[in-house]
Amino acid sequence: MLWLSRRDYNLQIEEGFVSVKKCKWFLLLCILLSYFINPYVPVEWGWENSVLEWLQVVILAVGMVLNYRWVREVSYHNPAGKRFLAWTMPLWLLIIGRELSWGRVFYPSGFNAVKGPSFLPLAQLPYGQLVYPLLAIMLIVWLYIGIKYVLYKIPFELVKERQFPIAEMIITVIALIVAEVAEHKLRLQAMEEMNECFVYLGLILLVYHVKEVLNKRKRKIL
Repeated sequence: MLWLSRRDYNLQIEEGFVSVKKCKWFLLLCILLSYFINPYVPVEWGWENSVLEWLQVVILAVGMVLNYRWVREVSYHNPAGKRFLAWTMPLWLLIIGRELSWGRVFYPSGFNAVKGPSFLPLAQLPYGQLVYPLLAIMLIVWLYIGIKYVLYKIPFELVKERQFPIAEMIITVIALIVAEVAEHKLRLQAMEEMNECFVYLGLILLVYHVKEVLNKRKRKIL
């Protein structure tokens, strides 16, 4: 990398950006094919605490680590962009907590041959009474920071500049809708869990796109 000129380095970044952007179409294809893939997926993968649910946690953890790395990549010349990406970090933790049922997955209470494992109610966990108050505090602090630094305006600015990742957002929403339909209408739990994986992959692509746009702003300033 030290032997590359600045122009070659920027060109390499642009080529990498284009390659990652193409991933969204593969992701969309996976979403559209999930109904046809579902019969070949083991039924137990749709249970709570299954392979797919733990895969979701892994994807979210990777997204959080990448998010942290991307925060560091944004130049100090763009403090608003840096703050915005840092502001998104708690969301990964919240979704991971939700996927782990706030720790309930570590407290199994039984097993059913059809529905799979069951877990203790949140209220019966040693820390159960603290979960929702702590979540409320986290959300209040998160909203306060977003309002104080006017971070909520950045997505609207990107939309006005026609640089917001609309396609990535739509594909992520499609995956979310398909997951809901699979769970509540089709009763296909494995299909639901697969599409939740696609939702989280879509979020990673979305944040990556935003990071690249913020870096372009940085290069213009420099």
